[in-house]
Amino acid sequence: YDPDKLQKTSTRLRRTGAFSTVAIREAEAPNADGTLDIEAEFEDLPKRFLSFGAELSSSQGLDLSATWMHRNLFGGAERFRFEARIRNIGGPDDIDGRLAFRLERPDVLGPDDSMIYIAELERLARDHYDVWRAQAGIGVRRTFSDKLYAELSIIGAYSEADDAFGTDRKFKYIALPGKLEWDQRDNPVDARDGFFLSANLAPFAGISGTDSGARIYIDGRGYMSLGSSGRVVLAGRLQLGSVVGAPQAGVSPEILFFSGGSGTVRGQPYESLGIPIQPSGNIAGGRSLLAASVEMRGRVTEKIWLVGFYDFGAVDADSFVDAGSAYHSGAGLGVRYDLGGFGPIRLDLAYPVDGTTNDGLQFYIGIGQAF
Repeated sequence: YDPDKLQKTSTRLRRTGAFSTVAIREAEAPNADGTLDIEAEFEDLPKRFLSFGAELSSSQGLDLSATWMHRNLFGGAERFRFEARIRNIGGPDDIDGRLAFRLERPDVLGPDDSMIYIAELERLARDHYDVWRAQAGIGVRRTFSDKLYAELSIIGAYSEADDAFGTDRKFKYIALPGKLEWDQRDNPVDARDGFFLSANLAPFAGISGTDSGARIYIDGRGYMSLGSSGRVVLAGRLQLGSVVGAPQAGVSPEILFFSGGSGTVRGQPYESLGIPIQPSGNIAGGRSLLAASVEMRGRVTEKIWLVGFYDFGAVDADSFVDAGSAYHSGAGLGVRYDLGGFGPIRLDLAYPVDGTTNDGLQFYIGIGQAF
C-alpha cells in the first residue's frame, strides 16, 4: 500500500481526458488474508464534443474556427482531434484556412508517455506572401506533471510560396520540432496569478536544394494580482523568435517573423512590420522577433473589467534583434465581460504609437484574454 502511488494513478486517469470523475479509495475493512481492496469509481465524459471560436478585428476581418474531439476512439483513452479554421472573412486579404488532425494514444511507451500522430493542410494568404503548405508526422509527448509537459516529433513538410523573393517557390523539409510547456497560471482562460512558458525548437533539414537551419520561438507570460482584493491584475508577455543557419531568402515565408496585429502589436495592421527587400521594396519576414506587451486589468463590477495596454514589436533580417532593428508599437483600452469558465468576451481599441502605418484606430473582438 502506497498512498502516493494511489494519488499518481488517480492523476494519470484524469489526465487521459476520458473521465469526468475519478475516485480511488481504500475499502473500509481488510480481507481475511490481510490484503486491502482498492475501490475505484469512474464517470465517463461524453465521447464526442464540438467547440467553436470567433475573432473579429478591423484589420484582419473575421476568423472562425471549429474543433471536433472524439475521446476513447479505440477503447484505450485515445483522443482524436480535428480542427478547421477559415480566416480573413471580409478582410483585406484573400480568404485562407487550415485543416488539421491529431491523434494521441496514451500509455504506449509508459504511463506518462503518449504517441502522437499529426497532419495539416493550410493556405496562408497575407499582404506580403501566399503559401500552400502540408505536413505530417509522428511524435511522443511526455507529461511530467499537470503543469509541465514536453513533445518531440519528426515531420515531413512541403510548401509552395509567392513572396518578396519570387513566385512559385518550393520548399521541402524534414523537421524535428520539440516543445516544452510549463503552465503555472491559476486559470488558463483568465489568469490573475502565476506564469506560462512555452519554448519551441525546430531544427529542419532541407531536401532537393532547400536550405537547412533551425527555428526558435519562446513565449513567456506572467500575471500578478495587486493588493489583497485582487481587483487589479498586472499582466505581461514577452515573445522571442530566431531563425538560424538558413538565409532569409532560403526558407518558406511562414517560418520567418512579422509583427503587428492581435498576437503581437495591437494598433498596428496584421503582419505590417517586416524587412523591405531591394530593389523591389517588397516586404519579407525577418529572421528574428522581439515582442513585448503589458496590460493593467481593473475589475469594475463582478463581470466587467477595464484594461489598459501597451505593445511593442521589432524584427530584423539577422538572427537577433538589436538597437538598429525596425520596430513599432501601439497602445489602447479594452473591456472584458466575464463568461465564467469560457473566459471573458474581449473588446480592445488600439492606436499606433510608433511606426509608419496610417491606418489609425484598430479594434479587436474575441473570446478569452489577449494573452
